[in-house]
This record gives sequence, C-alpha cells and structure tokens, in this order.
Amino acid sequence: MRKQGLSYGNISKKCNTSKSNISLWCRDIKLTKAQYKKLLGNQKNNYLLGSKKLHEKREAEIKKVREDARKYIKKLTTKEFFIAGVVMYWAEGSKKTSTSITNSDERVILLMLKWFHDFFNIDIKTRVKAHLHIHAGNEDKKIKLYWSKLTGIPLENFGKSFVKPKGTGHRKNILPNGIIRIRVSGQGTEDMRHKIMSWVDKIYELSIKKPL
Repeated sequence: MRKQGLSYGNISKKCNTSKSNISLWCRDIKLTKAQYKKLLGNQKNNYLLGSKKLHEKREAEIKKVREDARKYIKKLTTKEFFIAGVVMYWAEGSKKTSTSITNSDERVILLMLKWFHDFFNIDIKTRVKAHLHIHAGNEDKKIKLYWSKLTGIPLENFGKSFVKPKGTGHRKNILPNGIIRIRVSGQGTEDMRHKIMSWVDKIYELSIKKPL
C-alpha cells in the first residue's frame, strides 16, 4: 500500500492500527521517484478535498447564521429608519462642511437618498449633486450613467470626477463603479447638517447615559 502511494494515515485507517506502527513497518521501504510523486499527488488531492469539505461546511454555517439573524428584524418602523439614517450619517457623512455622504456601497447611498427625502423632503432630481472618485482607466461616462440610473440623480447634476492617477497604488477592479459623494444643495442645507449632528449627539448621550 505504501508503494501504491498511500500515506501513513491512509494505511493506518485501512489496517486499523496506529500511524506509529505503520511508520515502523514502512521505514525500510524506499520509494522510487514515480512512487514518491504519486504519494505527494495523493496527499495534495486529500488536502484539497478536505479543504473543500471544510469550506462547504463553513458556508452552510454562515448561511444559517445569516438566515437566523434576518429573523431578528421583522419590520422597520419610521422611527427606527430615522435612527438608522442618523447613525449612518454619523459614520459616513460630512461633519463640518456641506450635507453630504460618501461611499462605494450602493445600499448606503440608496438608503440615505430615501432618508433625505423622507425626513427633509429633499427632491433627488433638483437638490442632490454628485461627484465620483474613480481610478485612471475607469470609464467616467459609463460610471456616471450607472449611478444616475441607480439613484435617479440626473446626469447634469454630476460634477467633474476626481480621477486617481496611475502609479498611486490604484486597484480599479476592486471598485469598478468608483466611490460616489452625494451632496444636498440649496437653501437650508447647513442647518440640515447641524440638525443631523445634534441628533447624533442626542443618540450618543442616551446610549451611554452620559451627556457630552
């Protein structure tokens, strides 16, 4: 069995004995180059098979965790959506200038556009401007069209994109649609930002029971 390319572990299972015994019994067996190559091939295949099984098992575990987690949130009330938007702005929004949020995740952008509309009555087509941050080699017009169709922001509301030049460690395949910054324009936007940040302060105070 050793000469057939079986490892000590496989032989141990077939003979129902310890690997130390197998090692002792096979210590004088000299493998040819072909036999040794076959042994290495078998070990590699066993490793890949084992890794695949572990990966599949872990994927099944993750799927169950995610399915169980979804059951925890059955609905989203208006107040909960309001809090979610405030916290999202706290994490990703501009704090000192303009009322804007920057991200590459479509879901973040779409959530915040709806939030701006629902709680500030912001019209997406007339009061939201957009700028892209893309890499050299990305198609600016194509990416603008992508975001415009996704968000409903008219193409004419997109400003000049910032293009990261080559040779600066760019990885254009990681973010094929770049990063978008959406900014609320028009009268009252500064007060809007101050109001949001005041809500942020209040959430912080209430969550840790200690005023700033």
